[in-house]
Amino acid sequence: MLKLIPNTLTLLRLMLAPVIAWLWWVSTQPMSEPAFYENWLRDAAGWRTAAAALFVVAALTDLFDGMAARAFNAHSKFGRLIDPIADKALVGLPLIVIALGMWSSSHPAWPIVAAAATIIVIRDIGMTILRLVSPDGEGARVSPLAKIKTALELIVIGSLFVITAILSQLRANDPTSSSVIPGAQVIEVAWLALLVVAAALSAYTAFQYLTAKRRAS
Repeated sequence: MLKLIPNTLTLLRLMLAPVIAWLWWVSTQPMSEPAFYENWLRDAAGWRTAAAALFVVAALTDLFDGMAARAFNAHSKFGRLIDPIADKALVGLPLIVIALGMWSSSHPAWPIVAAAATIIVIRDIGMTILRLVSPDGEGARVSPLAKIKTALELIVIGSLFVITAILSQLRANDPTSSSVIPGAQVIEVAWLALLVVAAALSAYTAFQYLTAKRRAS
């Protein structure tokens, strides 16, 4: 029974990914009636807080499933296949809705976010297909650099979710307060820089995989 824990955690992460993306997308929708502005603030804060909380839980399963697999000696072919797929879903789906949300609100940084998200998502889809069609059904093992890349992606998305959820809650509790935090521009630039680095690592690790595959063949 204990050996089922790692794969259960991985499957939980996979199932939470679309839920988190949906919650965040709902929170970015514009209010339909200006008269219900305060209600809209509370609803958006609730959706964003739920998305942030579930994302943190899902991200933690990425840590604990590996620990559980080692502790219970529960390594399996299924686990090695589904784990990177769950990671890619948890990264890709929120990134897509983040990019769409910034585009729909005409955020000035949306082209950067959209470009980075496109690189990451296309890379992850391509890598997943290559793994699924590989002769052994697994493809190459996830490299240490790819694990760092995934951790950075989770940090980038998680930080945006958590900070935005906190600001939304503060604004919902006091609609007259400012939603701008000190040093917001610096934080935004740093966040964008980390996202670009994550996209660059995503492209580079794909290049590493394809190069190693070509040499092996």
